[in-house]
Amino acid sequence: MAPQGFADKVAFVWRVADKLRGTFKQHEYGSVMLPLLVLRRMDAVLAATKQAVVREAAKVKDINEGYDMLLKSISGQRFYNTSPLTLETMLHDDKHLQEQLASYIRHLSPDAYRVMEAYKLDDKLVRMERAGILYGVLSDFADLDLRPDAVSNEAMGYIFEELLRKFSEMSNETAGEHYTPREVISLMVDLLLTGRANAELAENPIPVRTVYDPAAGTGGMLMGAMTQIKHRNPEAKVGVYGQELNDETWAMAQSDLMMQDIAPEQMANGNSLTNDKFAGEKFDFILANPPYGVDWKAYAAPIKDEHAKLGFDGRFGAGLPRVSDGSLLFLQHMLSKMKPNGSRVGIVLSGSPLFSGQAGSGESEIRRWILENDWLEGIVALPDQMFYNTGISTYVWVLTNKKSPDARGLVRLIDGRESGTKMRKSLGDKRKELTDDAIAELVRLYGDALGEDRDEARVKVLTREEFGFQRITVERPTIGEDGQVALKAGKPVADSSLRDQENVPLPEGFFDLTETRRTKVLVEAAEKHLAEEIHPYVPDAWIDHKKTKLGVEIPFTRQFYVYEPPRPVKEIAAEIKELEGQIQEWMAGLGL
Repeated sequence: MAPQGFADKVAFVWRVADKLRGTFKQHEYGSVMLPLLVLRRMDAVLAATKQAVVREAAKVKDINEGYDMLLKSISGQRFYNTSPLTLETMLHDDKHLQEQLASYIRHLSPDAYRVMEAYKLDDKLVRMERAGILYGVLSDFADLDLRPDAVSNEAMGYIFEELLRKFSEMSNETAGEHYTPREVISLMVDLLLTGRANAELAENPIPVRTVYDPAAGTGGMLMGAMTQIKHRNPEAKVGVYGQELNDETWAMAQSDLMMQDIAPEQMANGNSLTNDKFAGEKFDFILANPPYGVDWKAYAAPIKDEHAKLGFDGRFGAGLPRVSDGSLLFLQHMLSKMKPNGSRVGIVLSGSPLFSGQAGSGESEIRRWILENDWLEGIVALPDQMFYNTGISTYVWVLTNKKSPDARGLVRLIDGRESGTKMRKSLGDKRKELTDDAIAELVRLYGDALGEDRDEARVKVLTREEFGFQRITVERPTIGEDGQVALKAGKPVADSSLRDQENVPLPEGFFDLTETRRTKVLVEAAEKHLAEEIHPYVPDAWIDHKKTKLGVEIPFTRQFYVYEPPRPVKEIAAEIKELEGQIQEWMAGLGL
């Protein structure tokens, strides 16, 4: 539940944003208002210790790391400001307001200044000053009461996140790059907190949980997870950690953490795939909505190097997907963050990672590795048109290295494609949303999937082997000009023009077999395919087992396909006859 007075603060800032009209485009509003909100909060929080910090800072010319810690200790916060100015006092000199505000920002502690610098606020202040709106905007913020005794850290987090949501939705086209709709986050977190994960939260008087997002965007998933975990157990201690590539987006995420007194080092800036700022660390819950179909060619070198040199001792041992889509790189990275005693992973992916790549390709090998380790618990298909900048179909994958006994070897598929409700007003490409009831229903279907009374129309439970196959190569001999089979070293020479490939399903329990036993089983299954389905028609064919490759794909929509028989011929004929009659009547009316 949102804290009291939360809506009033949000509405106040929203009204102030209207002063930007004409000077900034709507999609820029958030990048102006959010950093000013952060500055006002810091200004209010630091007021009580302001003079003590300024006096101490005046004793030294340069602030080193040790002195930085001292000033933080004096301020009682994770940040400080050594400028004697406040937002209120700098309003007394309206002719130099822009220069004073820029100076005020430069006197922030290093961590806080880096956040403001990422917002690129200086240029925006110049634009506001030239347009004559800086004084009005800043004076409004100075009147906004964000003192700690009036607004708690939790309430400040709510205010920031609600404004972030509203500004993100206003931007429409660019929002989807960094912002995941709130209802998708709620669904993902609820799916991660099903079964034992939820029970353990309730049973432990003071549970300690860590949450990680390697493509954090503005931090919405992390904050959503923290909120829902604490809702289930208010005594829970939740540590959130994330990394974000885009500087300004990172600044928004970092600001949110700062508003809630969370250590700045828990939100890192940079590329998770090439410069993992949390290398070696493990987490309880790992969730992300990585970019779809983004080319990773520009930073492929370190990834390929890690794959080649470290193999499974690194993050990308299972394989590398095509450079046109790095989604499965993020998934491998996330799986490397699982704790040995059990973690849960949730990721939003497009349809491509389900089936792209033929047998033996990087994508197929990654899926095979996941199923061999029995980490895939389930997949939930979302409605289309759920995101701000794309209308494509998306899927939530849920993975864990601690499946319940009844779930071992099984994968549940939940069809939520018809769960969306049309919005009254679309936001970019987002035209549908999930209501609270729809989320609850999908979570129920997921939780009850292994029961006997599951909804077969929307829920399928398959063994992991049902997603696998061996891609066999069927050869036929070359026939010479004399009509005889061409031989080489006593064996028929294959005619490449007659070569065929077939997919043979994997036998049940295949992934539980030893490597030696697997090879034997594959050969036996392929030869039985050959004997029963090919030899009756092509008796001279054989299988080249050296060319056999294992493949794994997840044809989600195929599992829910319902055959619709064609309409009866008589019905179609009657309809055509009726239409012909109408046409003849119209022609008669025209005198034709």
